[in-house]
Amino acid sequence: MPAAQQKQPVVIAASATIPPYVIEKTDSGIQLDIIKAALFEQGVNDIVVIYMSNKRAEQQLHSGKVDILLNYAGKRDADTYPSQPVLSYKNVAVSLKKRDFAIESVNDLNNKSVLGFQHATAYLPPSFAKGVAQFASYEEVVNQRAQIDRLMKEWVDVIVLDERIFHYYNINYSHSLPVNIHAIFPKAPRPAYFNNPLLQQKFDKGLVAIKQSGKYQQLLNVNGHAK
Repeated sequence: MPAAQQKQPVVIAASATIPPYVIEKTDSGIQLDIIKAALFEQGVNDIVVIYMSNKRAEQQLHSGKVDILLNYAGKRDADTYPSQPVLSYKNVAVSLKKRDFAIESVNDLNNKSVLGFQHATAYLPPSFAKGVAQFASYEEVVNQRAQIDRLMKEWVDVIVLDERIFHYYNINYSHSLPVNIHAIFPKAPRPAYFNNPLLQQKFDKGLVAIKQSGKYQQLLNVNGHAK
């Protein structure tokens, strides 16, 4: 029986390290709340969220142990069904205002120390991965709070991360300094990924419905920095 018709829970696999999109402690966040609302709209109320690495989540999706995957970095096969975009990530470069850097493209990161998020070279446009060799230094970190800390302490010149994630951590950073946000990357639409086309189609209908009702925008606004 297709997952969309089963009475057992719909299982969502998510990474626990991407607030405000996913917050494990409260089983909430922008991305999770939108996905849940779209499913609720279609009468899918029994939902379980489990947290694991993206790589393990991809394996679990293919084996049928989870029904929905939030972020997918690997190569999709014919049995993986992306939904309509749940939202878009907006990756940016951030530097301290006092440094007065003119950063209008990836090339302007040349000769600067850059700190990216984990697997940034896989998620960002190919020009970024190619440009890394020209940076003064380049590292990636799992803990994105550490990106803000190292920028504010002037241990790196530039950090690269999603704009909402930056604001989430920076607003509570006690020694925050004024910054410039450089929008040098295109927005990255993020669908949810399914192993069952019927559940995917049902989800898409729910997503359209919550957008029409205003619930979608409300969820973005509640979580802040809806851009």
